[in-house]
Amino acid sequence: MSQQSSVIEDRSRSRIRAREWLVATSGGTTLAYTAWGLGGVQMWSLHVLLVGGLFTLSSAVLNVRFSKFPYLSLSNQSLRRLISWPPFWLSFLFLLYLLIGALNPAAEVVRDERGWWVEAARAPLATWLPTSVRSDYQPMNAWRVIASFTATFTLIWGLWVGITRRKPVIFVLWCLLLSGACMGLVAILQHLTEARAVLWTFPSSNEHFWGSFFYRNQAAAYLNLILIASGVLFFYHAKRTRDFAKSGGPHFLCFAIFALTAASIGLALSRGGILFGGILTCVFLVLLVIFALQSILHLSSFWLSILPVLILGLGTYLAVSYIDFDAIDERFGDIREAIDTADQDTRLISTRATWEMAQDRLFLGWGGGSFRYIFPMYQRNYPEIYYGYVHLKHGQKVVRKMYRYAHNDIVQFIAEYGIFGSSLVLLMLLWILFSAFRIFSFSTFFLLAGFATSMSHAFFDFIFNSPAYWMAFLGLLVASSKLLQLGAARRAYR
Repeated sequence: MSQQSSVIEDRSRSRIRAREWLVATSGGTTLAYTAWGLGGVQMWSLHVLLVGGLFTLSSAVLNVRFSKFPYLSLSNQSLRRLISWPPFWLSFLFLLYLLIGALNPAAEVVRDERGWWVEAARAPLATWLPTSVRSDYQPMNAWRVIASFTATFTLIWGLWVGITRRKPVIFVLWCLLLSGACMGLVAILQHLTEARAVLWTFPSSNEHFWGSFFYRNQAAAYLNLILIASGVLFFYHAKRTRDFAKSGGPHFLCFAIFALTAASIGLALSRGGILFGGILTCVFLVLLVIFALQSILHLSSFWLSILPVLILGLGTYLAVSYIDFDAIDERFGDIREAIDTADQDTRLISTRATWEMAQDRLFLGWGGGSFRYIFPMYQRNYPEIYYGYVHLKHGQKVVRKMYRYAHNDIVQFIAEYGIFGSSLVLLMLLWILFSAFRIFSFSTFFLLAGFATSMSHAFFDFIFNSPAYWMAFLGLLVASSKLLQLGAARRAYR
């Protein structure tokens, strides 16, 4: 009986391990795809992300058994882990909020030969419930927003409940890191070859694309996520190398990736990307110096602590030598003049108009995907951002400017999802982040710095409105928190 029970236990462990690697492979592949999915703005690309998220969750919560015929059953253990995880309920409630709004449109987009406008409509459910704007799935409506958030939430649900060991989590993070670094390298090659299309293939109406992103600010923000991933993995692997007195480790590769990615961000000439990437680089260097000084106490690893510093110095020099600092200086312009004329900046004006839009439905918001349809009603109060000029052969033509995004994700979230929906998302993010703070580490601190820079960057741009960025951001946050928690539990067990 004891031998039979041992065999059954070994088979059970084997199935669990196989399923964990299936979840890690699905989640890692999906996160790797975010670097190449054109920002997720194309409909087919968004649906690929959705399929990846759903498959990751399915792999985590479903058991596949084979007798005469294969059949599926739910994993009670995975379901218990899922429902006991507070971020699951916060994100699930947010999806429920979006679903009610999609089923309860209180306005609709009307089109004819003159153009389009928004008219009020009778809400099918009730006006005190979440609402939305009835419009087409392409280019944007509440259902498309649901697809985007469902893709990301199912991915992180699957990663959290489907992985219980360190190696699969590390695999997921390295998938994101290597894929993002390759995208940064391809972006540099596009720059050097003066490519006219995204990935030399996809035409772009915006000439300032970078890598696989049609908008360089989103690309630079994505590459900042790769800086965060490389920093978290560097300190994680470097500490293990020091603790076990090894002569090398994967953290050396993290150095090279960090330098390459920083160079790509600098060449992108995105002001927000360079600013927050520079902050991340400074934090990384400070933590590296502290880590090296701390390692001096370990005499056996003294030279191992100095060698990475030398490698980083060489890598930084090589990366910096390829950056055009004159172009960066021209891109940033006169800082003093920019501060003096801040009240005339179009982004600040659009933020002010978006806040006025938010105040009219402050608690529940206007609904997912409603910004581009409702904003013109508030935009017209500001001629500076309402009117634009098209240069013709025999003069100029006055046209209405079209804003798809507010260039301020924080305020736009409040305008679309209200205090109620935005609070659910914020609480979910904070819960995931601070769950990693069981034991302080360099990786934990750098993850916190990365979270702060991402949230700050979102206040000046529309990076969260890129489905690929949003999935990579949350996937990185969850996988890093999971890795740090597992590491803390392992040290406590010892």
